[in-house]
Amino acid sequence: MSSLTGPGRPRDPQTQRDIMSATRQLLARDGYDQLSIEAIAREAGVSRPTVYRRWPSKAHLVFDAAFGQPPGGELLSISGDFETDLREFTSAVLTFWRDPVVEAAALGILTERRRDPELHIRTQQLLDERTKDAFRALVHSGVEQGLVDPDVDVDMVYQALLGTSFYTAHMDPDVDIDGTADRLCSLLIRGAGRTHPRRKDQP
Repeated sequence: MSSLTGPGRPRDPQTQRDIMSATRQLLARDGYDQLSIEAIAREAGVSRPTVYRRWPSKAHLVFDAAFGQPPGGELLSISGDFETDLREFTSAVLTFWRDPVVEAAALGILTERRRDPELHIRTQQLLDERTKDAFRALVHSGVEQGLVDPDVDVDMVYQALLGTSFYTAHMDPDVDIDGTADRLCSLLIRGAGRTHPRRKDQP
């Protein structure tokens, strides 16, 4: 998102931060449905037009406030130990969905994206491009280590991971992230693993 309004005066980055912070606080406290641009502006100490100059709707503002950090996409590091990396990625995804701000925003954004083509594209870019690219790199490392079937359906494994994490985070308020990550990783490894382990002399 551009930091300029055009040829005129640059936007104040502190105002941007104040609005985002107010949005996150109100989301966690009141939920998506009760949130309004007026309440956000009041909490941030700015006017409603100031907010609308930066975001065209509540949904777009909430998306930026809640989903600025992709689920697992920027937390992934390939260590060379596939099972450890998968465990960390899975835990990061579960932690992401359990964040109070993300949890409050998620269902509202999923509803709004049906009515807003631009928002639909942005959610796809977040979940279907940035996060999936990170996961694809992780699976590729598993193939290179001989632990993952080269013909595995990466999209299906990704959907199983993301969908199960989303459902678990929203349906079980007392979810044990560590225990759930362990169980989910075990299922994914069994589903994606090679039927016959590769010998060391195999390419």
